Amino acid sequence: MRFVMSACKAFKQIAREEALKLDGFRHACHAMLYAPCGEKLFGTYPIRHAVMLQMRFDGMIGFPGGLVDEGEDLEMGLNREISEELSSKAEDIQLTADHYLMSHYSTEQHLCIHFYTKCIGYDLFVQLERNATSAADHGLEVLGVIRCPLYVWRRELGLPAFLLNNFVGNARHQLLYALEHEHILSSREIKSALTLSEQLKVKKERGEV
Repeated sequence: MRFVMSACKAFKQIAREEALKLDGFRHACHAMLYAPCGEKLFGTYPIRHAVMLQMRFDGMIGFPGGLVDEGEDLEMGLNREISEELSSKAEDIQLTADHYLMSHYSTEQHLCIHFYTKCIGYDLFVQLERNATSAADHGLEVLGVIRCPLYVWRRELGLPAFLLNNFVGNARHQLLYALEHEHILSSREIKSALTLSEQLKVKKERGEV
């Protein structure tokens, strides 16, 4: 992995096997679902991939998933949560240990977060978006699914602007790490987006935008 960045300071990376040995920790699982997309914005900017995130009840952005209940293994909890948040159609996804990417833990919160990625067909991706409003948690824990823009528009908009949103926990780190790991964006593209995002942040603070 060429692109490396630190996660949210409260969380530290840990191997899956070691994470499962943690005593007194809650476990949560989340997943980045994505699909290749050949469409272009305004007929010019390639969409490249559809990447799903959520607007949460607390106004922050994260990925589908949630806490693992007692008696569940990680994947059981993840698939249950995704079904509750994206409707029963999400049962067609069924994430497994093969889709696991990484884990982080926080001693302050006694919480360990496990992250997964899965590429699905674009038709299924769109169907999940449409059915999400009928999911059990819609309007409660989840206020809607959103896509991450992967293009740069007018120099600092698109992905650079999106990265200025408030992400829950280490979701921002998970997003950037997964985009490179899954070969959706290159290390160079991610670093460029981060630089442009910081420039946009400074302009906003100065009232120039």
